[in-house]
Amino acid sequence: MILLLIKKIINNDDIANHIYNLYLISKYYNGNLTRHNTNLLLKKFINDDYYRNLIFNKINFNNELNIINIKKIIKNNEFIINDILKINPLIIKYLDYNYRNDELIISNICYNNSFYFKFASHKLKNNINFIMKLLDTNIYIYFFIDDNLKENIDIIKKIIKKNPSIIEIIPSTILNKFNQLHLN
Repeated sequence: MILLLIKKIINNDDIANHIYNLYLISKYYNGNLTRHNTNLLLKKFINDDYYRNLIFNKINFNNELNIINIKKIIKNNEFIINDILKINPLIIKYLDYNYRNDELIISNICYNNSFYFKFASHKLKNNINFIMKLLDTNIYIYFFIDDNLKENIDIIKKIIKKNPSIIEIIPSTILNKFNQLHLN
């Protein structure tokens, strides 16, 4: 009905549809995701970057009540997971194992903040090759890797080489073992 009224006033279907879409977004997206507005997003707006981004900017991704619907959006359209994680990387802690085990996803969210590495899968936290690559991006990942890898001589060499001042915040017990191994 509203779309018909808009089309009656505006003789251009493209502009009328655009105005109608903006109307729907302003009416149904106020920060909270419901079953209704999630289905609207999935059926009408998910494949359109412009409208999808307008909606994502209106969603409160910090509201834990929205997590169920966020998971539904991701499950139906995995290509948008990085868009959602850019807005709120902490959502990774609520996602299924396969996302927390994805090297690209974990690398992307840890690029600016090493804290999110703590939500990576156990497999990635123990994958020395992945950790070595990730240390190139953010050496502070070191503080979130498994304890059994914190004493790895290659990892310690890498972080000291990238930032020698980090020695001051590495526990002395680990540094002593490193110095003993390094001197031998």
